[in-house]
Amino acid sequence: MTDYIKKVKLKGNESFNIREGWLRKGMRSVKDYPDLFSRSDVMEILGVGSKMVKSIRYWLQATHLCVEQNIGGNHARQQFITEDFGKIIEQYDPFFDDVFTLSLIHYHIVRNKQGLCEIWNIFFNEYDGKDFTRENMYEMCKDYLNKRLEQGVTYSFNSLRDDCASVIRMYQEADHSGDPEDNLGSPLSELGLLKKNNRGNFDKSIPSKDVLDKYAILYVIKQNLEYEKNSVSIDEMWKSPNNIGRVFNLNRSTINEYLDQLRAIGLITINRTAGLDMVYVTTEMSSAEIMKEYYEKLQAR
Repeated sequence: MTDYIKKVKLKGNESFNIREGWLRKGMRSVKDYPDLFSRSDVMEILGVGSKMVKSIRYWLQATHLCVEQNIGGNHARQQFITEDFGKIIEQYDPFFDDVFTLSLIHYHIVRNKQGLCEIWNIFFNEYDGKDFTRENMYEMCKDYLNKRLEQGVTYSFNSLRDDCASVIRMYQEADHSGDPEDNLGSPLSELGLLKKNNRGNFDKSIPSKDVLDKYAILYVIKQNLEYEKNSVSIDEMWKSPNNIGRVFNLNRSTINEYLDQLRAIGLITINRTAGLDMVYVTTEMSSAEIMKEYYEKLQAR
């Protein structure tokens, strides 16, 4: 994670979170029309309004399902489904039915490689998130965001508030009261990463074992391994930005349970002697191959 950034992109989702069917519709349309978001008929193709078009474009990139590039001399930007992620999901889970798929989408949002989801990155990587209010979250994100900025860089406090509200809406259980249009839940609420407590405040929560699969854990560990390295300490997996502890709200005990599962099927070894607590990834599968392994085992059941 870089210490300073020159630009902060906030409210890139136009205050719309991912909705059921959006990612599938967006990927299918990009496959048919790589220049989709430069077309005058984009709203007709996607069947949504102009702000939702911008939101779908944003989420396709933020989730790493698509990448946007300038093609040719006319500076028209085109979208392409990513080889190492989007095309695998398109092949094995095109309707985004499997919570494993949602777990990896969540990881790519939080990882924030495209610099599109700064508040998501801060919330999961910097904040413990126990018994907090919306105002607590806003103040915390503002403080951490300011630490990352170069002197003189400004941003809209209202846009920051909107992004904080988007994070909460994205992960808490869908609220079916009031205006249905305002209370549409995000598929990512299925992960169980944010819950309302009995005080009416919010807590980060650990996903249940039947929601978060060991292959999603292995995928994120593999993504975070340094180039040509195959080992990482349990402390690093627990505490380091964008690794399994931060991304999935896991405590050390739960991490050890997942590691034992991965060791039992021969994908890692663990050295707990002399307080080392080192994990060695013994599988030679790439991150993309880990995804394929999961989906193919699922299909074989």
